[in-house]
This record gives sequence, C-alpha cells and structure tokens, in this order.
Amino acid sequence: MASTNGLRDRRRRQTRRDIHAAALWLAREHGFDKITVDMISAEAGVSPRTFFNYFPNKEAAVLPGPTELPEGLAAQFITRGAAHPREVLADLTQLLVRDLADNAPQRQEMHAVFALTRSHPALLAAMLARFDSFQRSIAEAVAQRLEQRPDGEVPTLLAALALTAMRTGLERWACEESQSEADDSPVPYVERSAELLRTLLTP
Repeated sequence: MASTNGLRDRRRRQTRRDIHAAALWLAREHGFDKITVDMISAEAGVSPRTFFNYFPNKEAAVLPGPTELPEGLAAQFITRGAAHPREVLADLTQLLVRDLADNAPQRQEMHAVFALTRSHPALLAAMLARFDSFQRSIAEAVAQRLEQRPDGEVPTLLAALALTAMRTGLERWACEESQSEADDSPVPYVERSAELLRTLLTP
C-alpha cells in the first residue's frame, strides 16, 4: 500500500509540474493574456477537468512554488519547542532553505515568472496571494511551536520576515546572470538574505 501511495504521489507531482511547464511555456510564447486553460491542458496532455484538479485558474498554473510547509519539516520545526524569537526565526529560515534545496526551481523558470508578473497585474496579484497563503502556513507552524495564536503579532511577524528573506534571495538569484554552476541553485542567495536579516536584527 505504501509503495502504491508513493507512486501515486509521484505521478501527481509530475502531472502538476507538466501543467505548470506547459502554462509557463505558452505564456512566454503567446503572451499570458492570450492563453487559455484549454490551451494549457492540450499542451500538457491532460483534460481541462484534470487541470482544475491541480490549479484553480491559469494564473496559479503559471506560478511555481508551495502554498504550505511540508508536513514533515513543519513537524520537526514545531517539536523543537519554545525559544527566543530570534532563535525561532533562525530555525525558520533554515527550514525554508532546506525545503528550497529539496525542491529548487530552475533559474530560467523563475526569471520568466518574475518577468511575467512585472507585465501582468493579474499574475502579480496571484503571486502575492500565493506568498500570503504560504506566510499563513508558516505563521501556523510558528504559533504551534510558541503555543500562541496564528494571527498573533509574533508568529505573523516572524513568518513575514522569513518569507521576505526567501523572496529577496529568490529574486536576486533569478534576475542575475549566472557566473558559475554553483549559481544554478538559489540556496546561497536565500542563505545570504537570511544571514543579512539576522545581522540586522542582532543587537
């Protein structure tokens, strides 16, 4: 049963990646405003019904990235227990870096996504909504660890700071020209943003 579930999960992840890749390619080739769900579905080799099992609209399909923390990583973070907010923030940024290392996007893909969001307000709004959803997921994990309300000031602020460091690093990585093979990973950029954040917050 476990192997069957694992295979099913891998197939679902692959289908999601295929739909996203098709949506992004079509948006770059034809312009985001001109593509439709039917076009994306045909390019990905799935039915429109299958498309809507994975994405609510074409904006969501073009945008990569998670909307919540992986359960396993979140559980590890939560079980470390209460600590000073600076320590929790450090653990949180490490958690995001680890998840990013396990699910690293491609530089050209992220560059294309950021370029599209600058040209299409609907895509920018969808990206901001994606980050907002992810931030709420992060705040929930922080709140559980600190035994506070998810909408409390500390969980909300820590989640926002950690996600800002991640987004800043990702944007710098995506928009800079690659200088070496090591630059193909966004992890060093996000780590640098997280370290700068810690430096700014250290008394």
